[in-house]
Amino acid sequence: MASDRLAPGFLLAPPPLSDPNFDRSLVLLAVHETGGSMGFIVNRPSEIKLHQLLKELDINAVADDRSVLIGGPVSGFSGFVLYEHDDGRPLGPGIEVAPSISVSPSREILEAGARGDLPGRFDLLLGYAGWAPLQLEAELERGSWLHAPFDPELLFEVPMDQRWQETYARLGVSPSGFINVPGGAQA
Repeated sequence: MASDRLAPGFLLAPPPLSDPNFDRSLVLLAVHETGGSMGFIVNRPSEIKLHQLLKELDINAVADDRSVLIGGPVSGFSGFVLYEHDDGRPLGPGIEVAPSISVSPSREILEAGARGDLPGRFDLLLGYAGWAPLQLEAELERGSWLHAPFDPELLFEVPMDQRWQETYARLGVSPSGFINVPGGAQA
């Protein structure tokens, strides 16, 4: 698997994953470079509600209230906005994951989302997942992750609690078919 083709894509945790931070998780792999990799869990709600967090940040909200996502175990107090925008036109600094989807730590983008001024949908994620150089490749070889192609539909069309199972279904694999053996999950 060519390393430059992993991102954008998804990492799918096979059951059972021994790390509770990632058990039954779907990770949007946003960056995969020789210097390391960065992704965001996109199916793990936190107990924090969006309006509650926005109020603490003195941001008025008209956007629908929903759970803030746990984006990963690294920098859990750092916020990232996963949002849709016009093709090739991200609204601020960050990572352009696909032509119309970016991730940004920008407060201005969060404020625009709260006001309902973004051209598309958004989610707020706290924290991220990170891998050192070659760490992700080693985890993939051990069977710690399955790689799935990027599909923007999984981010905003599929309900959060169904994303992990739906990604398996799109791969034509059942998570119940995995067994845990030394060295990683096996199908």
